[in-house]
Amino acid sequence: MLTYLYEGEEVTMSCKNMKFVFPVDGDCINEYDGKKDGNSIVINVKVKACENKNVLICGKKADYNDGVYSAEVAITGYRSTLTATDENGDECKIAVFKLSDPVGKFRLSSDDNILFLQDITKNKDVYKSIFENPYLAVYKKAHDLYGAKVHLNLFYEFIPTEDFKEHTEYFNLTMMTDKFKSEFEENSDWLKLAFHAKSEYPDMPYKNTTKEEITEDCVKVCREIIRFAGEKSMNSTTTIHWGEVNREGVRALRSLGFKSLTGYLTYNADGTPLVAYYLDKEQVKHADTRDFWYDKDEDMMFARIDIVLNLHDYKWVMEEMERITNHDGRRGFVSMMIHEQYFHADYKGYLSDFEKRVLDACKYLYDRDYKGAHVSEVAEEKPLCKSYKIF
Repeated sequence: MLTYLYEGEEVTMSCKNMKFVFPVDGDCINEYDGKKDGNSIVINVKVKACENKNVLICGKKADYNDGVYSAEVAITGYRSTLTATDENGDECKIAVFKLSDPVGKFRLSSDDNILFLQDITKNKDVYKSIFENPYLAVYKKAHDLYGAKVHLNLFYEFIPTEDFKEHTEYFNLTMMTDKFKSEFEENSDWLKLAFHAKSEYPDMPYKNTTKEEITEDCVKVCREIIRFAGEKSMNSTTTIHWGEVNREGVRALRSLGFKSLTGYLTYNADGTPLVAYYLDKEQVKHADTRDFWYDKDEDMMFARIDIVLNLHDYKWVMEEMERITNHDGRRGFVSMMIHEQYFHADYKGYLSDFEKRVLDACKYLYDRDYKGAHVSEVAEEKPLCKSYKIF
């Protein structure tokens, strides 16, 4: 057995074992992890192993330093398998991913959406455009001024509660007018819709869900989106309400066509994972420092939400934006999120500066040459002909 310190962590290993230090299984590589070389990114791959071994990393003889072997490897193509071997025949393999130009991109998403649809339905004979709805008008400004691409996650129904003073009428998506379907479709390149949950309450509705329960709720929402906004408005990315979903629930979502899930991927004050689906503490510890991480066991991509714009005050929001864009593991693809209810003046947590937060955060990134993008555009594998421009 060998015990040593690596970056302050005590590691005990059997001499028969090897472990990738960087990247790890499921990592999504970008240019901040190494250096660009044409269509490839060259990274310094590191593997923990015992001393005095002839270790090969992807067929290249590795250098040894204090318990870690390293070699430079060019990562090319969407998915690569990295191997480490020694003269005893021991072998370790991981899968890593090079995404489709994710650096210098940003995304704006919103959770808990449904009231804007109720308003559009009420005013269907008054509004000439969906963007006459004042809430959607904010996102249209963000798109027109700063190139934002916006993703809205929808509830199936709104049940009036004491959270609101004036929104007192029940509403569900079957009641939404389809009068503006063509306009939704015309704007679907930047405005996407997806399933969030059945309703606001209960909290964490899918933490212990069954496949049947989450499938039923998801299908009800997606069916209505297609009816009133068209299939083009659907997205294969979503954030599930509270970001707490067990493996059975995530498998159900994957079988329905969702390929990526976004969440905080961080910790509560007590050290438990926060808005991290089924991921364990070690997986969250790593995902918390990355833009994307892929769980190949469930065939699901996880994208980190970097900032929630309705948390704390405006000053904190802008300071946090600066911190994110100076963090090598997070600044490649910046994901911002807010919640619809904070827009409404009768909500208990109303933010009078809702629009300012959204627009100023987008402007901050735009001024630093970030471009709007959906997670699905940068994180999902493209057909060969598109990836390599064969045709």
